Parts: sequence; structure tokens; C-alpha cells
Amino acid sequence: MEGRTEVRRATAGFALSLVAGILIIICSVFFLVAAAWMEWMKGWMYSWGVPPETPGIGPAQAIVTILGVIGLIFGIIVLIGAYFIYTPGKETLGGILVLVFSILSIFAGGGFLVGLILGIVGGALGLAKK
Repeated sequence: MEGRTEVRRATAGFALSLVAGILIIICSVFFLVAAAWMEWMKGWMYSWGVPPETPGIGPAQAIVTILGVIGLIFGIIVLIGAYFIYTPGKETLGGILVLVFSILSIFAGGGFLVGLILGIVGGALGLAKK
């Protein structure tokens, strides 16, 4: 087998970052489901005679929706970073993406905090090319 060099990949960093990205996305989907549930609750409350302009539900629903969308974007970027960690020569870029956006995902639940921790460890392993 002369002439062939074995390509080393950061598989541990890739695997942890991939799981982190999936958890961040799942957590964000829960936020979006909660926002949809709030919309349903407004209709249900209106049917019982509560005015639709009830203070608190609209702003809370908007905040939960925004957090869900932001978390979804961060989760997708973490998945892209995981792909870069697995690509030889781009481990550093992938590790930085995973680290930064895993930490920022704490604003959107951080993937039940497990995704945050796995993202930090996976991004560090990606930077170490392990």
C-alpha cells in the first residue's frame, strides 16, 4: 500500500458536535411548539369570553417564537460546524463554529443544557483534531 496516506479525522469531536446540534434543534422545536400552543390557548380563552387582547400572552408568545427560531439557526450552524470538523483541513473552523454557537445556544435552551455541554466538548475536540 505504497503511496496512500491515511486521512485522520476528528471523529470524537464530530460525533459529540453532531449530537449537540441535534439536541439544540430538538429543544428549539419544543419552543416553537410552545408558541403554537400559546396561539391555540388564545383562541380557547377567547371562546370562554376572555378578550383576545389579554396582556402577557402576545409578548410571551413572540419571545418564545424568537427564541425557537434563533435556537434552530444556532443548531443548524452547529451541525455545519460538525461537518467541518469531520472534513480534513477544516477542523479548526468547525471547532470554532461549534464552540461559539453552542455557547450562544444557551439563550434558546442550549439543547436542554446537555447539547451545550456536548457542543463545548465536541468543539474543543475538533480544535484539538481528536
